[in-house]
Amino acid sequence: MSTGKRPSVLKRFTSRGAHSDSDVAAPPPTYDAATNGAAPSIGQTDADVVNLTAAFENLEIQNIPTDPGVDTCLAHLKLLAAIQWMKEDVGFTDGLWGLWDARAGPIDPLLQRRPEKPKEKEKAGLEPSIEQRLQNKNLETLSRIREKRWALFVARAVDRYEAWWKAMVRGHGGPPLSERDMDIGHSVRYADFPTGIHELLFASEEELPPLVQDVLMVWHSHMLNPRAFLEDAMLAGMRSFWASGLPWHLVNKAIDTDFNYSVSADCKARWTVLTRLPWDNTDGSSSKEILCPGCGNLLEIPWTTCGHPEDHRDKWPPNLTGNGYGDGNLEFFCRARNCATVVSKELLSVAKFVDDAKLLSGSENRPMPGTLLDPRTGTPSQPPPCVPPRNTWRKNMYPQTFPNRLLKSACCFIRSDIEQLPRIYGGGWNPTMGYIRQLIQKVLEENTNIREINEVPKTTKGRYTLPPASRIAVRKMMSRYWENFSPFALDLRGAVMRQGVFVDKMCKLDWLHSPSARETMARLVTKYGRFMEIMKANSDQMVVPTLDVDLAWHTHQLSPARYYWHTVNLTGRFIDHDDKIDENELSRQFEWTSKVYQDTFGEVYSECTCWYCEAIRSSHIGSVSRVLGFSKQERIAESFHTSGAASLHPPNASAHISSHNAVHATPDPTLPPTSTTLTLRTRITARLDAIHKRRLDAAYAKARARAEKRGRVPPRRDDVVYYDHWGYPYLYTAPYAYALWWTPGMYYGWCPGAVYACGGGSGG
Repeated sequence: MSTGKRPSVLKRFTSRGAHSDSDVAAPPPTYDAATNGAAPSIGQTDADVVNLTAAFENLEIQNIPTDPGVDTCLAHLKLLAAIQWMKEDVGFTDGLWGLWDARAGPIDPLLQRRPEKPKEKEKAGLEPSIEQRLQNKNLETLSRIREKRWALFVARAVDRYEAWWKAMVRGHGGPPLSERDMDIGHSVRYADFPTGIHELLFASEEELPPLVQDVLMVWHSHMLNPRAFLEDAMLAGMRSFWASGLPWHLVNKAIDTDFNYSVSADCKARWTVLTRLPWDNTDGSSSKEILCPGCGNLLEIPWTTCGHPEDHRDKWPPNLTGNGYGDGNLEFFCRARNCATVVSKELLSVAKFVDDAKLLSGSENRPMPGTLLDPRTGTPSQPPPCVPPRNTWRKNMYPQTFPNRLLKSACCFIRSDIEQLPRIYGGGWNPTMGYIRQLIQKVLEENTNIREINEVPKTTKGRYTLPPASRIAVRKMMSRYWENFSPFALDLRGAVMRQGVFVDKMCKLDWLHSPSARETMARLVTKYGRFMEIMKANSDQMVVPTLDVDLAWHTHQLSPARYYWHTVNLTGRFIDHDDKIDENELSRQFEWTSKVYQDTFGEVYSECTCWYCEAIRSSHIGSVSRVLGFSKQERIAESFHTSGAASLHPPNASAHISSHNAVHATPDPTLPPTSTTLTLRTRITARLDAIHKRRLDAAYAKARARAEKRGRVPPRRDDVVYYDHWGYPYLYTAPYAYALWWTPGMYYGWCPGAVYACGGGSGG
């Protein structure tokens, strides 16, 4: 892919269609009319554009981890812009991995061109309308082909990140964590792992690991799941690596003002030596080598089966699901003698579980993933000490480590049944994580098994049952394997795709080129501090950020040790950043967050005038207080409009709800459709969703009525907003709908825009 000079993102975005939500002809969202600058015009000279890089051209960033500030937030935006450029380079590379544009069918060149390329001149009369794009099904297919290229690129990027991670473990990791370490007071491998770290890496360019841009993108997404990243680092013994975080001073230096990512030839050479992989993702092998989970035979699985020669003509629309390692439906037959294993993503999840269970029961004595951190606080929590002879079994009641004791026990032959699973692959049956759940549930059904696992003395009288916290610990362990067969605590491929939604939003807001960029960053850092205060005061609630708050929050998480110290000292918890949240639950909690913020700080939370944000603000106003004229929430909402601030925040260019982690909750396919648990959960979820929808509808009606009464143009719910997906417009009426939901099936592993609702004590 080209690394030459590119036109600025500002020019690229202003060249897009005027009806798309990707159009940012209006000024970037600002917080104060006094700092608002006029929008640059399309006809600016290069000199004018260069002036707009002043805010991020000479950032002052220390070579140590810090809390979020103006310069680090701007550096973060530079990184996101570089990632977005890389994504578009990949998606618009015709023929990459045999995915040719021609397979979409004939399309007018004006419709299929790369939208960010600057126009030779304004061709308003020739610009295709939204209606023309919507009606062109070939263009929709072309957008899916481009998305498939990116999905494959991300799958390969995560595989390359795994290779780099292993190299970092060899170079910077200590002894891997064991259960014995968890019993030692103030062990730097466990209890004191996140604190008191003075030896940091990446102080100079020579120490910077030879990061390729795609690997940097995956590392970025990994760190934005703070508890998962801490757990993975602890298991690998990578204490200094974890504490060092993203080396902003070096990353900022590697990205120029045109968002090119450039490193030295020596850096590229060191990458190849370290990982034995080519520097460029697209230069790598077309197949992935793995060991057969059944017989151990070396398999060479193609990354995709969707690629074809340029002159290939297949059925329309083309199949973009595929059966390759990077496709949506992995299926590969082992041809070894006496092995009939069919490799699938479900089978690889089981193989990962079996391998981890063997590490637990073997000489490594490595605890199972999901059992390291206290589920409530997210911190390493040491089991209580044994005081013989009276309390020798007390430690075995510790809920967090119950899954480890369970899997090492002989109850119902669970240990041998699990460890023998690789030997019984084939024969027309492949085990799934649903089968492992059944094995665990069988053990948990009998209280005598619980007593045996926890070594409760027979002299202890009374009925002994499994504490709820132990069941939570089992679910936490199982969550590391549902929809995940990577060596990490979560599926990073899905995490990168979901994070891409946030990246896209940040680039379309284009704060980097705002004349008030530094003031905007200062304001959002202050707002982030308020956000954390709400978390401190409401530990039992999920607090949902706006896009501006989320930028500062993400920036903080990229310095893990600083973020750990700050959140633990402020709230008593290592605050996680949920990677998957049901869309309606996210909306409900955003409504709650908005009301608490406005009650506490006397300002609107979501500075946006779309129908959704107006409805959310309207929902805070009680009927009685509105009639009596003493509604604080109504005064805040009205002030937003009368002050002129609302006019600076159009719906298509404002920092409303941050919803990159919004997913559809779908029934667990491993449970039968007649399952009582599944049926009850589905009914409860549907009822809650219906209640929230009615509340939102009523709040929207109130917002319209109030606007009409005040003589303002009411927010229009039927004003459709379009999401530009590789040139094809998808329409949506809420700010938490994205193309990941509209293009399922093609993604590596499981769909990144969905989550399964599991039930039971051993569910996910």
